[in-house]
Amino acid sequence: MSLPRWPANSPIAKLMLAEDKLLRLTPEAETEAVVQRYTEFRELLWNVVESSPDPAPFTQAWNMINLYAKVDLLDFEQGNSGALARMQAKVKEAIQLLP
Repeated sequence: MSLPRWPANSPIAKLMLAEDKLLRLTPEAETEAVVQRYTEFRELLWNVVESSPDPAPFTQAWNMINLYAKVDLLDFEQGNSGALARMQAKVKEAIQLLP
């Protein structure tokens, strides 16, 4: 099975790169780095939503990141290193929810 190819500067290609960067983080990562990667992913997901002619199909993916993954990020910031894995799982799920 071959993966879809997107133009390098397309919103979805940038989102996939941001996902990869976020998923490579380990619980030992600096909190600032985790926050930066989460924020980058969230902003790029919003760019994908905004560039779509119909944003409705993106609602579940957006909520997964903007609501649920954000809770895990806050938990990680409070010192719970296990919250990173939960946030990363939600990022993967959000990607799978994209139309």
